[in-house]
Amino acid sequence: MPYERSVDIGVAEDVVIRYSSSGRPIERYSVVLLVRTPRGWREVRVFDNHQGSHHMHRYTPTEGKQSAEVFHPGPARAAIPAAIRHLKDHWEAIVEPWKT
Repeated sequence: MPYERSVDIGVAEDVVIRYSSSGRPIERYSVVLLVRTPRGWREVRVFDNHQGSHHMHRYTPTEGKQSAEVFHPGPARAAIPAAIRHLKDHWEAIVEPWKT
């Protein structure tokens, strides 16, 4: 199912949080931390509910998507703002190790 809505939240130069969702109430969502590199935009961290629960995936530049980790026990209306806030508050600490 493709997303019906998508919003980019600028965090810093070359760093964006992309929130996408489908359904009302929200059935499916993702909150993605993206970094622009010489090779284009790359995913660094993803929060979503594609496997039924609210979870997070780390990405590495060499190995790509890592295993899901449980993120939030509550409903989507609480998990989405929690994911966005987490990325806004910690994007630098998340991106720096990803770059190395």
